[in-house]
Amino acid sequence: MRDPLVIFEGSIEVNDAETVEHFENIQSTNWQTCRWKPPPPRLGPNDPHIGWRVEFRSMEVQITDFENAAFTVFVVLVTRVILAFDLNLYIPLSKVDENMRRAHKCNAVLTQRFFVRKHMAPPQGCEVPEGPGGDGPGYSPCAALPTPHSPLDGNVFEEMTLSEILEGKGHYFPGLIPLVLAYLDHIGCDRETRKVVENYLELIKLRGRGDLPTAAQWIRRFVDEHPEYQHDSVITQGVAFDLLQKVKDISLGQQPCPELLGKAEIDPICAQGAYDIPLASSKIEGSVRCQLIKRYVQRARDRTVSLTAAVAKADDITMPDLMSMTMLRSASVSVAHSETLGEDFIFNEL
Repeated sequence: MRDPLVIFEGSIEVNDAETVEHFENIQSTNWQTCRWKPPPPRLGPNDPHIGWRVEFRSMEVQITDFENAAFTVFVVLVTRVILAFDLNLYIPLSKVDENMRRAHKCNAVLTQRFFVRKHMAPPQGCEVPEGPGGDGPGYSPCAALPTPHSPLDGNVFEEMTLSEILEGKGHYFPGLIPLVLAYLDHIGCDRETRKVVENYLELIKLRGRGDLPTAAQWIRRFVDEHPEYQHDSVITQGVAFDLLQKVKDISLGQQPCPELLGKAEIDPICAQGAYDIPLASSKIEGSVRCQLIKRYVQRARDRTVSLTAAVAKADDITMPDLMSMTMLRSASVSVAHSETLGEDFIFNEL
């Protein structure tokens, strides 16, 4: 436990029965990957009732928006899976601290194992399996689940690689990614949304396996291979500049990086069109106006030619096609007259 880092004036002597100021001051300086948030006090009878909450705070900012979206969506879906399937992921807090210590090691995603609860489902309706993962014939996966009156012993959890946590281990631990896919099936996720989510899950799965590097691995590799780096843990200005320039180009979609993102492609991001364009009321110059109108009328003429050619090959023209041809022919006539009558005729005719 550490002393609170911030204390606001007037929040030292408070009534703990009415406010959670003291608890939050201590809690906010000691949580690791998750934060347990008690309900805020209701100051009036009409205030909304907010229950107990758990915040997931294990994310780090990635290089691209695609990666940030992938991890954000995955974490949110895992929370839905826990609630919908009524999963039990409790392990001793000492094991959580040990997991955090191991996660801080270099290349922990590939070299470390983490404590995870072996059997997450509640004990109702469990079958008795045999084979790998069990403790012999007749072993029940729910036997490791503690009852409200039994202690939480070492048989409840085991050490797994990150890939096993994500994709499953044996027949007794399904893995988080398969559970997310099962949840999408359960809610009837539409095809387009599922395709996007599966691309996110594929990135996470490949990084868990080591087929794709994490952002930290990719940065270390870039520095290690840079010609200015002398392998002395000193990052020169040239190395730092080139790294930031590379990250900028990748994040803006200006340079593909399959060694980091796999098959994912980042659409170019630019300032043009990023903000709303106001409806201007200033008049357009005559020559600019004429060229602009002629350009769009020419499109109408080309469309007319295409439809006419299509009619010549097919007898089953529809009424919408016929109406479109009529309107486009009128536009073509207008542009033909414009060559002699000038731009004012074009503007008025259209």
